Amino acid sequence: MKYLKLLVVPLVLFFVGYVLGPIVGSILVSEAEKETTLVRDVKVRDMVFRVNLAEMRDSELPKEVKTDGQVKLPAVSGGDATSVLASGRTVKLLNRNGKKLFIETKDGLSKGEVDIDQTNIFDVIGRAMMEDLKASLIKNGANSAPQPAPVSPAPPPAVATNNPSMPAVVPVKPVVAEVVDDVPKPVIPEPTPEPEPVGDGLLTPEQIIEVMKASIKAGAVKEFKLEQVEAWKAGEEEDFGGEDFQTGLAAYKAETIFGVKTVQAKALIKGGKVTKWVYAKTGMEIR
Repeated sequence: MKYLKLLVVPLVLFFVGYVLGPIVGSILVSEAEKETTLVRDVKVRDMVFRVNLAEMRDSELPKEVKTDGQVKLPAVSGGDATSVLASGRTVKLLNRNGKKLFIETKDGLSKGEVDIDQTNIFDVIGRAMMEDLKASLIKNGANSAPQPAPVSPAPPPAVATNNPSMPAVVPVKPVVAEVVDDVPKPVIPEPTPEPEPVGDGLLTPEQIIEVMKASIKAGAVKEFKLEQVEAWKAGEEEDFGGEDFQTGLAAYKAETIFGVKTVQAKALIKGGKVTKWVYAKTGMEIR
């Protein structure tokens, strides 16, 4: 009897593990999947944008989203009344609480919390990031587009006469005498020279900040000015395009589709001077 109990107990434990193992595993997997729902890659046309809701403030969220699937919201009037919203219904986005969104119907009759998966918030933010990128490219392209050269007007043709004995009359360009006055001509300031490289070796953090300021003063970028920069930081050495650079970061305020936002600009430094400015997040060049 004693040995029979020793045999039965392992069999019972094996049976319990065999039955409950997949259930417990699926719960753990589903919990792990839920932890990643705040960060998604959103494809817009031929580009993919990384959307991280955890890093976005409520003021940066879109004002409206659409429902994805059927959504039930409690009525504002109270009681047990609810409204059933069809998929694709446009609603107001009031704020976010973790993985929940607090939404309200446009008529204001119903509002409540829903899962982020019950809306298209990631698609809305991805499209907004695409529009922001297009606007930045158009702005940079307009600033760098060459101006067409002025075209000189063609001289007027000779005037023919009906009398064969008379030669054709060729218009004569009037001679304008140069008028000399005593008004002094305005003095055109010399262009700001490019800052001289600081040292031949690696720069100290203080020198990195100084060469960044000198580069902005010299007009190396048109996207922002020196007075817009709120913070400076010396970065680490990085490989960019197969070359090693020292880097520095400048945080400045800029107008975006989400309102005024802090943008990180990265300076690529080589030979004691800034050779290029890029956006810290995307690596795209700043003109």
